[in-house]
Amino acid sequence: MKILVTGAGGFVGTNLVRHLAPNHEVFALARRTQATPASVHWIEHDLTQPLEEASLPSSVDGVIHLAQSRHYKQFPERADDIFAVNVVGTFHLLEYARRAGATTFVFASTGGVYGARQEKLVETDPASPLDFYSTSKYIAELLVANYDLLFHTIVFRFFFVYGPGQKGMLIPNLLQKVRSGETVTIEGSGLRVNPIHVGDVVRLFEPALALERSELLNVSGDEEVDLAKLVQVMGDAVGKAPVIEHVAGPRDGSLVADNSRMKAVLGIEPRTSLAKGIASMLEP
Repeated sequence: MKILVTGAGGFVGTNLVRHLAPNHEVFALARRTQATPASVHWIEHDLTQPLEEASLPSSVDGVIHLAQSRHYKQFPERADDIFAVNVVGTFHLLEYARRAGATTFVFASTGGVYGARQEKLVETDPASPLDFYSTSKYIAELLVANYDLLFHTIVFRFFFVYGPGQKGMLIPNLLQKVRSGETVTIEGSGLRVNPIHVGDVVRLFEPALALERSELLNVSGDEEVDLAKLVQVMGDAVGKAPVIEHVAGPRDGSLVADNSRMKAVLGIEPRTSLAKGIASMLEP
């Protein structure tokens, strides 16, 4: 297949391009191009700007839109960038996919569109976005859904994807604290999550591109843990007892997804345990 991947220089994108390259013709769009894999066609572009379609393939079989604003935590200061990439950029890519004759458009969203709740989240639950970033992703989901008259649209709602090389997110931040002996502060009962390793995530895309219908799917792992348990798994991997401080605070609720549709529709079971996944982040 001929596939355009946006956000190809990001954490998931880098792993996905490497996974797809041996069997597909991959066009990788990123703010900064890379030299590897050698078979990949790299395209330098910032999605805050209109697409330069002359630099894109005139036809593609599928578009995988992973790109998101790098300023996703900076609201309201960089609300313009968040909206430009997550909403306007998505619209431009949908229009490109239409003109390029794509049969499938895969969009990376976030489990944050549901908001934190106590019960396990399913795809039919109403949206209640956690913040401006999640709101922008939900707006983009609504745009994507309108194009299912023109091609198959697959929306992945990611829940705490993690793995080697990741920086600045919940799991690598906690792991760094455990490794350095810093205190991990947990407010109230702490958040409950079911993370998924990036090695399992990249296996989802080829079956998604082969679907002959549109889908909305939670993407998460099988192991549900609270923050105290998650930090303990990290301590076991590091070989150092974590330092945990529990303080009073509001109950954070859960961001735990029901992943049964992901497994049933795509035929993919997560195969990396949390213990092995955390250990993989310690490898040189």
